[in-house]
Amino acid sequence: MTTEQAGFTLFLEHQAVVYGALAKLGVRPHHSDFQDWRDEGMLVYLNYFNRYRDPLCDEAAITKFNKLAWRFVFLTLMQRMQKVRHRRELEEAPANAAVLQTTTVAEAHASMEQAVELKLQVRQLEAILTPMERRVLRLRLVGLVDAGIAGELQVSRQRVLKVRKQIQAKYRQIDWRNF
Repeated sequence: MTTEQAGFTLFLEHQAVVYGALAKLGVRPHHSDFQDWRDEGMLVYLNYFNRYRDPLCDEAAITKFNKLAWRFVFLTLMQRMQKVRHRRELEEAPANAAVLQTTTVAEAHASMEQAVELKLQVRQLEAILTPMERRVLRLRLVGLVDAGIAGELQVSRQRVLKVRKQIQAKYRQIDWRNF
């Protein structure tokens, strides 16, 4: 049996891995794009199977593989869904352009001041953060959720949540009136 056939046979026996990842992502069978995401999940599963190096000779090895495959499918689909959402937001941006064009110079100036102030606050906050806290903050600012940050930094989601709480505590301790 070729590798592709073996991978597809394993997928057919363990489709619940992909269905579980989709359920965790909130994609239910009644969604209009469920079939597309299921097919995408299947391709991700098969891709992971092709890259997996440990032999799948017994039930324990298959169980281990499926746990890892679930995580890989989940994280990959989550990233792709974020990209799709971002693309949709960008496509809707021209509709918002008319609103932006009608803003007054004073409103634009105020929002510019807020942006500059926020940037200064982030820099001042980063100065008192540990290297791990800075990495988490930067990844959060680019739009990653806790699971994405955990995958990027190869730590648990609980660790990311703990670091975010540390960042929030340090943010609250800063006396912003003196800056």
